[in-house]
Amino acid sequence: MLFILFEEFSNFGGEVYRVELNGKLIGLGSSFYNFKDASSVFYNPSNLNYSSESIFFGFGLLYEGINAVSLSYKFKYKPYGIGLYLVLTDNIEFTSLPDTTRPPSEDNKPYIISIENYLASAIYLSSAYKNFGVSAKILYQGISIYRAFGFGFDLSVNFKNSSIILKDFLPSLLYWNSKTTEFIPPIIILSTCSQYKNFLLSTSLDFSTMENRSFDRLISFNNFSIGFRFGIEYNLNIVSLRGGFRNSKPSFGFGINYKNYSIDYGSFYHADLGLTHRTSLTINF
Repeated sequence: MLFILFEEFSNFGGEVYRVELNGKLIGLGSSFYNFKDASSVFYNPSNLNYSSESIFFGFGLLYEGINAVSLSYKFKYKPYGIGLYLVLTDNIEFTSLPDTTRPPSEDNKPYIISIENYLASAIYLSSAYKNFGVSAKILYQGISIYRAFGFGFDLSVNFKNSSIILKDFLPSLLYWNSKTTEFIPPIIILSTCSQYKNFLLSTSLDFSTMENRSFDRLISFNNFSIGFRFGIEYNLNIVSLRGGFRNSKPSFGFGINYKNYSIDYGSFYHADLGLTHRTSLTINF
């Protein structure tokens, strides 16, 4: 019933906020959500109760000309966190036609009228109580003369090594100054992990109503889809080696842990868009 109601809205505006910038998460096929540091602000706020004071910084070289960054802080002795997420793209060409009443042709070729930059941002305010967590999000998008503001909420609950995460569980909306309203559809993630000696195994399922997702989902019919993700990590004390699958797409990465510092890199391959790279730094105090 929930998904049927949500499908009444336009739902393209939220995908930009779903870019994952944790190198460990990407290296494990986007299957691991049991973080106990400041990155929980973005991925699993229920773990803030079990996280130490820390700073997380993530950076992503996505596809051609698209960059993303995130920064978060988990407060000392308190189950609270704050975060900032940005996606930036420059050199976007706006075009027009000499005669807008006719389609493009040899004598009616498009020409550039302006070159613009695009920015999407989200401010996260997160908190946890016992095994439950919530993140409130203030959203913004802008390009040329167009601006959008909105809000959203994420919920999560954990059970030892398993988590249930509901992203945009309430109607998350973007209100554009062009009088358009975009709806950010919900996504439900079920994640679990287990440790055996030096090996970490993680799996997750996600359920969503995002349109046209048959190309990267395990099961898809109409606008409803189910995704499966799997990852494995081998820990060599300071260095960790990782690999996984995001549905049918392979991923790989590594991590370096030294004292209170962790550097993680992850990458996955898309047949049409090539490799995408994510790097993150975590500092625990």
